[in-house]
Amino acid sequence: MGKQDKPPGTYQAPAVDKAIDVLEFLAKQPEGATKKELTQALDRSISEIYRIILALENRRFLYKDSETDRYHLSLRMFELSHKFPPTARLIHAALPVLEELAGEALQSCHLGVAEADKLVIIASAESPMPMHYGVKTGASFPLLETGSGVVLSADIAPSRATRLLADFSEAEKQEYLTRFEAIRKAGYEVGPSSVVDGMTNIAFAVRDHNDRSVAAITVPYLAQSRANQSIEAVTEMARRAAESLSASLGSPPSEKLEQ
Repeated sequence: MGKQDKPPGTYQAPAVDKAIDVLEFLAKQPEGATKKELTQALDRSISEIYRIILALENRRFLYKDSETDRYHLSLRMFELSHKFPPTARLIHAALPVLEELAGEALQSCHLGVAEADKLVIIASAESPMPMHYGVKTGASFPLLETGSGVVLSADIAPSRATRLLADFSEAEKQEYLTRFEAIRKAGYEVGPSSVVDGMTNIAFAVRDHNDRSVAAITVPYLAQSRANQSIEAVTEMARRAAESLSASLGSPPSEKLEQ
């Protein structure tokens, strides 16, 4: 990773840069890292790293495993993001809707938002069935690997879509553009998961008072003998859930989703 090059004329805040370097590095280390590993990876002196670690630990962004002396990210940033008013409001409104949907559909469900080229799960509810598939709150995925991400991407500006698809082949780009167009017409997508074989993603956009897609409700539908709701029935339940959450955010009724 190392020291970051700064564009000419950019205002420098070395202490902030160092702290962000530490946080970004640890975010990619599920096993955490020692002070020595941090100094080597970030090309910083032990004294520099020690001061930054101490400050971040005091502010609860990091914690040290007393048995291994390895530093790990805490959930402090996730906690702060939940306090950000738009996110907090969305989660507060979504949780009862997701819980009702999971109980009615007998399937797990989750709410995801787009962050650059990632999909971040900000709320979820588990199926009441003893065996089920679920996605953890706080998890993130490449945006276009998920049904939620494709549904949200269908509503972005053409210039951003071009950037998002820049690394794909022409055939893949056309496939995504065709999906985007179908989603814009229907308001949702039902299709096979690109990650889990045998699973069908049922994804609906959640819209705000400006009629913008701000999140997506997805049911990763897994057929089971005891979960006796059909995929058609669960699609209708997910549609109602998305409409309910959208309405709570001030969105006008969508003609696309009306039966």
